[in-house]
Amino acid sequence: AVVSTQSTGVYNLSSIWEHTPADSMPMLIKFYWILILAFVVHQYPEMYFMRVKNEDMPDKIIGYTAYLIPILGAYLTGLIYPATIILVIHCTTEVLKALSDVIECSGNGDAAQPLYRLWSVAFIIARNAIAALTVVTFFKLRGKTPDEISQLRFIACSVVLLILLGLQLYLGWKFVQTVLSWRHQAKEVALAQKKADNFWQQRKEANREAKKARARRGL
Repeated sequence: AVVSTQSTGVYNLSSIWEHTPADSMPMLIKFYWILILAFVVHQYPEMYFMRVKNEDMPDKIIGYTAYLIPILGAYLTGLIYPATIILVIHCTTEVLKALSDVIECSGNGDAAQPLYRLWSVAFIIARNAIAALTVVTFFKLRGKTPDEISQLRFIACSVVLLILLGLQLYLGWKFVQTVLSWRHQAKEVALAQKKADNFWQQRKEANREAKKARARRGL
């Protein structure tokens, strides 16, 4: 992975912390961040146009805000380069999830299952990778001299990184809840299918016995 800077061009992944926190950024990365911020912010008014139920709004607002705060905080404090890598990792898993949902909604549930499993694995890897990158960024900033980063800016960056780390724990908890919900639904579907099969089997046996009884009476 590489990060482009305005001054000297391209740096490899190991040197992104040399330019963190950044006071400026290339136009391409700035445009990417504007798109990310616009996408997150647009979700608030989108709830009105999507006619989201009132009881569902608090959870959605909390979820959107949980994304907006660390993204906006990273932009304002200059954590642009590590945060850009984090966003790419996160968005990759979101693309897999969205693609799985689209395939399932199109009526191809069986085809969507492998993608859901792939997303589950990618989600776990992404959460751990983002958490590790967050911790590394904190210690890299901590090792900088006062000439490289002021105490106030270090505190601001630390708060943003702490929020980002907390977000990974929150997303991991929601993921566990989702997986448990899927398993519970799968058990309920399997149980309902088993009950339906038993019901129809009993009906068939009852009809068979009724036919035998009528045949005896006919004799």
